[in-house]
Parts: sequence; structure tokens; C-alpha cells
Amino acid sequence: MRKSMVILALAALVAASFAGPVDAAKKKKRPKRVERTVEVPYEGAAIGVGGVTGVCATCTSVVTGPGEIFMSVKVEDDVNPGAGIRFSYDSDGDGSNDTGFNVCGETSEPVSVPAGVELTMFNYLTYVDCPAGAAISGTAIVTLSNMP
Repeated sequence: MRKSMVILALAALVAASFAGPVDAAKKKKRPKRVERTVEVPYEGAAIGVGGVTGVCATCTSVVTGPGEIFMSVKVEDDVNPGAGIRFSYDSDGDGSNDTGFNVCGETSEPVSVPAGVELTMFNYLTYVDCPAGAAISGTAIVTLSNMP
């Protein structure tokens, strides 16, 4: 009986020694949020209607870096507090911006964007889906990150 108890205790000890490393291997580190904030000044307005079409002679842009797949924006216009800006990029490689989104004042949550693209900022005088409208001159504060 005593011999059985010693063998059982040794078996439990050996099993416990293998359980430690297995548990440690299961724990994964949570990815860390990495972000970059860029202040992009703008002056003058694009010709056209935001959300429809237009051209721009004075537009500026933001380039997303590797792993920067989310974007938050706050528009601080010198004239209009709810000003709208359209961010768009060329998604099919034909040299024409064809994909994008409008920001009316600021984004309510981060917007998904592709890494490594140039997003052109179109600050139009009128907008279809931005009632406050025109972005005349000011700064767009853009936060790019790897996580929402």
C-alpha cells in the first residue's frame, strides 16, 4: 500500500512538471496598438461636390504606412466647425481615385483603410452627405493605427 502511494505521488509530480510549460505556451501576447498622428493643413477648396465628383488643384494627401489599416480624422476648419473632407484613393491601379469616404467634422469610429496607399484629401465647397459643408482652410488631424 505504501509502495503504491509513493508511486502515485511520483507519477503526479512528473505529470505536474509537464503541465507548466504547456500552460506557458498557450499564453499569447496581445497585439499592441501602434498609432501615428499627422496634422495636414489645407487651404482653398476643390471644385465639385463631395461624394459625387470633382477635381482639386490644392489638395493634400496622407500616405498610410505598413500595418496602418485604421484611420480616425478630426477636421478643424478655421471657418466651419462641421466642415467635410473626402478622403479617396486609387483601389484598382488605373491612376484615378475611385474609393473613399467622407468625414463630416470627425469620424465617430476608426475607418478601415488599406496599408501603403496615398489618400487624397478633397475639401469641397458642397457635400451631398455632409450638411455642414465647406472646408475652406484649416487642419485635418489624422490618426493612423494598426488596430481600431
